[in-house]
Amino acid sequence: MKKCIIFDMDGTLWDSSASVLAAGNEVIEKKLGIRNYLNQDIMNQVMGLEIEEIADIYFPQLNRDERLKLTLECLENENKYISKHGGILYEGVEETLEKLSQKHDLMIVTNAQDGYVEAMFAAHPLKKYFKDYETHGRTGLVKGENIKLIMRRNHYDHAYYVGDTMKDFEACEFAGIPMIYASYGFGKVEKAWKTINRFSELLDLFEGM
Repeated sequence: MKKCIIFDMDGTLWDSSASVLAAGNEVIEKKLGIRNYLNQDIMNQVMGLEIEEIADIYFPQLNRDERLKLTLECLENENKYISKHGGILYEGVEETLEKLSQKHDLMIVTNAQDGYVEAMFAAHPLKKYFKDYETHGRTGLVKGENIKLIMRRNHYDHAYYVGDTMKDFEACEFAGIPMIYASYGFGKVEKAWKTINRFSELLDLFEGM
């Protein structure tokens, strides 16, 4: 039976943190005059968060409107930078997606800004494997709602979500679908339905279902 498999991006399909750092620091140096403001520790904190949550961590010293405005400028530059420079796809991602897409409908739901998925597709030839995708930046909805939205849009009553953080787990609980935990990513999840240690393990998992 054809299945709907929905993917997170950061920590699941790829690691874009180096590009995110470079793009964000370009804007911050220009706007605030501070070099290398963002670092890997900050990146590890914000991966998978919604835009306002990222703003709170990036710029706690600014008022709400200022930090959100500056964060959105960072994210806009991030899309441009990633479109050109891409990120680091995890081992086996493209080969695994190609094989999975032959039998199942693959989709993406991410908390990232509008344009982030398209930026990945511009840098890496993955678009052909995905039937649909949705972002928090485009809808303003929490991830669990976006999971439900993309399932309705594609006429699925059941789906599987592949992610790496507790935010992903909570979204799956909200949407009433099982989570497959990518243990190689940025987060730690203890009660996921299944765990994979390498992306290619999805092939064996869905072959036996």
